[in-house]
Amino acid sequence: MEKKQVLSVTAYVFLFLSLASQIHCRCHSNGIRGGVNQQEPKEKDLIRSFPGQPRVSFKQYGGFVPVNETTGRFFYYYFVEAIKASDSAPLVLWLNGGPGCSSLGGGALMEHGPFRVHSDGKTLFRNPYAFNNEANVLYLESPAGVGFSYTNTPEDMIDPTDNKTAEDNYMFLVKWLERFPEYNGREFYISGQSYAGHYGPQLAELILRRNKQTFINLRGLLLGNPALDPMAESNSQKPFMLSHAIISQKYMDDFLNCQKGPVLDLQICDDALTKIEAQMKHVNSYSILAPVCKNAMLTSKPKKGTTVMGYDPCNDHYVTAYLNSEEVQKAIHVKSTKIQYVWQHCNHTLIDFWSQEDLELITVPLLHEIMGQGVRILVYSGDLDSMIPVTGTIQVIKSMNLTVEKSWHQWFSGGEVGGFTEEYEGNLTFATVRAAGHSVPLDQPIRALTIFTSFIRNTPLPSTL
Repeated sequence: MEKKQVLSVTAYVFLFLSLASQIHCRCHSNGIRGGVNQQEPKEKDLIRSFPGQPRVSFKQYGGFVPVNETTGRFFYYYFVEAIKASDSAPLVLWLNGGPGCSSLGGGALMEHGPFRVHSDGKTLFRNPYAFNNEANVLYLESPAGVGFSYTNTPEDMIDPTDNKTAEDNYMFLVKWLERFPEYNGREFYISGQSYAGHYGPQLAELILRRNKQTFINLRGLLLGNPALDPMAESNSQKPFMLSHAIISQKYMDDFLNCQKGPVLDLQICDDALTKIEAQMKHVNSYSILAPVCKNAMLTSKPKKGTTVMGYDPCNDHYVTAYLNSEEVQKAIHVKSTKIQYVWQHCNHTLIDFWSQEDLELITVPLLHEIMGQGVRILVYSGDLDSMIPVTGTIQVIKSMNLTVEKSWHQWFSGGEVGGFTEEYEGNLTFATVRAAGHSVPLDQPIRALTIFTSFIRNTPLPSTL
């Protein structure tokens, strides 16, 4: 049975990435970023305007921060100030998962950043439900090889680990705060989704452990559809799909029965799994009721009536076209490296080299440790995600053996039931999000902003209409 478990976890982890990409090492022989002095002030990173963006009043920054100058690892960031700028507005770091997916293309341009990309791949439109309505938001492309982040040392690309990523993320944060010293001491929150169930707790633990040397005012951890326990989450996938009438009871029974004998019959199990996967073939695993992209061609003009509330299954193609524009890369200071970039949503090959031990790691003990130091945690889960199903996350929360402080109840957003929530002693809240998949802010932007705002303000989710 041990072999069966390893196979199922491996298959589960591979499904984290929806977009294939190739590993990339962008190298300079001298390890110096395109002649740009890393000690230059933040004004050098000021983005005057994204090409094709509507006019806004808040400031935006983008650039590279060295996380390891010995090997030449540089992380790209995009930072957007709060719409209502103030000296007390908190700082929030956002990390997309994978491992190997971009926070710039995902979190910023497809989920909760101030703009979305039109179908022409050239122009942007405002997202009224952006997270910078409430906070200053910092989007980080991590680890090296993701998005525009790069390394000068090829060996970095064949030995990616959770620990190395946590160290690099921490070093990025320390050096970024040196560049933006006005945010030192601000309330700081880590947020993210998917494999950020590793990135977030691991970075939080590192911050807390080193706070006597370099203080970072960590106040909370916000995790969406997070990878916390791969076995529990993997085991919940097929029952979730069965409960939504996506796979048949017969194929489910075949798959379960093949594992009941004294010896695991891999061939029978593989056959059953193949049949189940065939029934999932044209279903969006990340949001099972969402349409799939049938025509990825860019349009000559933006589609009429486009809003963030209208789900477009081809939006990742628009983002890819936009971020590969030379004009865009120049505007956001990517061209300062003198590297020829082919930007991709996810570096799928990174997972081939990622530590298997890390991929199968349970991060729940870190949550206990973080909560024990007074850091608030909110875990939210879109109820249409079959990759990390809400039922699996509920089992993970149950395994934490926490005392319920406020039992299961509805929460509201936009005059409707936004989902269900339960609060626990020791600083943890769990919330479901109705009609949302793996990327909650993409599917339900209003509900996502309600969760974000409530968490940042340390107020309960609305319990009345």
